[in-house]
Amino acid sequence: MLRLRAETPSEWAAIACAHLDEFLQDHAANERKVSQSASTLVAQYPTHVELVDALIDVAVEEMQHFQQVWQVLQARGKTLTWDTPDPYMSALMKMMRKGDTRLFLLDRLLAFGIIEARGCERFAMMADALEPGPMKDFYMELTRSEARHHALYHRLARLYFDENEVETRLNQLLDAEAEIVKSLPLRPALH
Repeated sequence: MLRLRAETPSEWAAIACAHLDEFLQDHAANERKVSQSASTLVAQYPTHVELVDALIDVAVEEMQHFQQVWQVLQARGKTLTWDTPDPYMSALMKMMRKGDTRLFLLDRLLAFGIIEARGCERFAMMADALEPGPMKDFYMELTRSEARHHALYHRLARLYFDENEVETRLNQLLDAEAEIVKSLPLRPALH
């Protein structure tokens, strides 16, 4: 289902686990931003009823994930950090076709689906790397959630756009995302 064209190197999970507090701070920021992105799509496409219904749920669920990560950070005696530029997201967002609102929606739906797929892959890696316990269980549940969101964004793209157009653009974005992943250094961050 994920169709990612570049796997995250196994060393990434070791780095994330070795710097768990830093990873959790980045994770929290990403959950908040994803909730905000879903809410933005709802506000920008209010007449797309299926999109509105689905992405309200995504926004709420992602904000709940943000709250859960925040609670983990607090329990570890840590706080949130200031947002820092995410090189993965910056590079992927440069691929968006902003001049045409129709194509911009398609690109965002597909890109958000790819981002969720990458999150699914990395959360599964975290779940595999962590010792049995609440954190491992948390990341196993997040893996399932990211898989659902990945499928949802791509299903919405197929609802509003022609299948051939979706597949052509999806392949372009998957190729670009693979190159982005290969080009970035491994760090204790979700992307």
